[in-house]
Amino acid sequence: MITFGPAGIPLSCKGRTVRDGIIYTRNLELDAMEVQFVRGIRMTEEDAVKVRETAQEAGVELHVKAPYYINLAGDEANVEMSFNKILATGKLAHLMGAQTVVFHPGFYGELSKEETMQRIVKNVRELRNIFLREGWSPRLGIEVMGKRNVFGSLEEVIEVCQKVKGIVPVIDFAHIHARGNGILQNPEDFVAIFEKLAPLKLEHHLIHFTGIHYENGNARYRLPIKKGDLKFEPLCDVLMDANMSATIISTSPILEHDAMYMNIVFDRVKERRDARVARELKDAIEAEEKAKKEAERKAEQDRVRSEKEAEAARLKAQKEADKLAAVEAKRRAVEEEAARKAALPDCEALTKSGERCKKKADGKGKYCLQHKGWRGETIWDLPENKTPKVIQSTPKKRVQVQVDDYKLWKKDDKFVFAKEKKDGMSPIFKVPDGRHVRYDKQSRPHLKALEGEE
Repeated sequence: MITFGPAGIPLSCKGRTVRDGIIYTRNLELDAMEVQFVRGIRMTEEDAVKVRETAQEAGVELHVKAPYYINLAGDEANVEMSFNKILATGKLAHLMGAQTVVFHPGFYGELSKEETMQRIVKNVRELRNIFLREGWSPRLGIEVMGKRNVFGSLEEVIEVCQKVKGIVPVIDFAHIHARGNGILQNPEDFVAIFEKLAPLKLEHHLIHFTGIHYENGNARYRLPIKKGDLKFEPLCDVLMDANMSATIISTSPILEHDAMYMNIVFDRVKERRDARVARELKDAIEAEEKAKKEAERKAEQDRVRSEKEAEAARLKAQKEADKLAAVEAKRRAVEEEAARKAALPDCEALTKSGERCKKKADGKGKYCLQHKGWRGETIWDLPENKTPKVIQSTPKKRVQVQVDDYKLWKKDDKFVFAKEKKDGMSPIFKVPDGRHVRYDKQSRPHLKALEGEE
């Protein structure tokens, strides 16, 4: 969850008291407020209790900022003064029901960075122990500072939090941006910040945000967000990507304006992301459906192709089987016919020359294939003894010589009966003198010379 609020009483609040500021903050539809004691602690314990009641009624989350001038790395007097300010803030923060007491850690002064770290860690640990002994609920929050000569870089704040259990970082992105001389430009830059914070395993982040004017790695003064080069949208993307929980406090010169502006920008970015996610989900569903249909289409194609291939293979096999069966049937028929003929009795007819016919009788042993007559009978009416019916020219009509389907032609001084004309043939319209037409043994017509003529 992300909540937004101003660092201090909203400037437009007419009552200008903390309780009025809380109510006004709620009316602006903001969810958090940081109570500012930066210029001094001017609140009684009784008022703090009333502030708690108002905040609980309004549903506004409270944080408290301790006075500015604190130096936990200073001399004994500075440390004592700093303790008094933080502890006074802590007690009132507890009575207000605040979640965090935000403080500045201190200065290097003439100390080295290592010595400064040791002193601050020692004193922060002691402060934490006092908070625990007193039973105060707010956490101590150490703020990232915006000047390089001041203790409080992001790395130093993280180290203190690692060494003192229960201390949380207050992530001031304007100070990080200024200290890095404008390092936060893209979402990846903000991701790098959270990656550094990852070892702390924070469940909730307390963030300060504003525009900032900086020079040479040092913050100079705060700006409205729209007037600085530190953009809020990339941070929104990172928070949403990681689904982080955070409270974002506006430390801008225009407190409530920029708090509301960040709230609006966050909602706008979320709407765009939700629309994009919905669009991507829709595209993914459509792509999945398309892929499913394509897979079904290919499966159907494969099925049809497989069926066709199977049918083609079946037909081919059937064709081969039919072919083999036909060959086998033909072979058997030939063998059967040969066997049948071999079993036929000899024909008992006499040939024209008076010799016994050497052919076999057919079927039932009676009819001779050669003579087309009954066994024991002499058949003289063989094809070559028949007189064909000849059609030829007459004095009234010119017709090419024809017997049955054969016509008479002449080729190279030879007479030929043929059903069709071939190259070199010329038609003959009358049987030549001294010749007549007879059948051969195959019942085909041919010219034969008359007896007594050559």
